[in-house]
Amino acid sequence: MLLKDYYKILEVPPAASVQEIKKSFRQLAQRYHPDKNAGSQAAGAHFREIQEAYKVLSDPRQREAYNYKRWYVRSTGNDFVNRPITPTALLEECRLLQQYVLSMNAFHVNYDAVSLHIRQLLTNEAIGMLREYNDITINHEVIRLLLQAAHPLPQRYFLPVTDLLMKLAAKDATMQTAIAQAIKQKKTRHTWDRYKWVLVLALTALICWLMYWYGK
Repeated sequence: MLLKDYYKILEVPPAASVQEIKKSFRQLAQRYHPDKNAGSQAAGAHFREIQEAYKVLSDPRQREAYNYKRWYVRSTGNDFVNRPITPTALLEECRLLQQYVLSMNAFHVNYDAVSLHIRQLLTNEAIGMLREYNDITINHEVIRLLLQAAHPLPQRYFLPVTDLLMKLAAKDATMQTAIAQAIKQKKTRHTWDRYKWVLVLALTALICWLMYWYGK
């Protein structure tokens, strides 16, 4: 996973409190603010990274998801990186996520984290980059891998992912059809999961009635 170390960027330990994060952000933002570093592209880039890190770490839900991804990076032996994402690098990220999800017990999948991970891979910037490069092979593989990674997700987590995949597919009829089929299958499964207990209860009641009737 291509992941920045937001704690390092904000110069705080991973166990830092919200107050500590906010205090460090204010100090760093003041130090690297463009108004105090006119003409410095390095300072401007670092200022944007500070804002990005603070946006994630100051939000409890986003921080929890980030901590999950941070743990994942460390558990796979990878390092934190800070370089431009290319179509090939993004494809590799999708492959790693797909393999990771497939290796997990379906009952242990963190739906929030996986859904957020996919959505953070498919940012507007990433989708724009993939469409600009227009490497059909890579785009098809990205969509295929992320559909597989999203497969265990319930419908309410799955559909936001497919919205982004449809945006990436654009006018690609083949991929649009594949995504539409995945959506149809997910909705069918959702309907079955929703009503299967009603069917089970009805069948149980019928069996009990038949046993009673023939037991007379």
